[in-house]
Amino acid sequence: MLKFFLVGWVCIGTGLDKQCVRMGSEVIHSSYEECNEYYQLLRSDLSDIKDTDLNFTCVQAGVLEDVL
Repeated sequence: MLKFFLVGWVCIGTGLDKQCVRMGSEVIHSSYEECNEYYQLLRSDLSDIKDTDLNFTCVQAGVLEDVL
């Protein structure tokens, strides 16, 4: 069974004050589609926070070490 995780960046602020953190989710998804739906929900929930950028992708657990 394949497992998928969200990995990516969260950036807060603008200009020289912008700070980014590499993050990975603890939530395990059984398909790419389920993982992507979770990301879309997460992104819509956080879209109203000012000066915040999210850039995540769903990655298969087997290649997770290569991405991080």
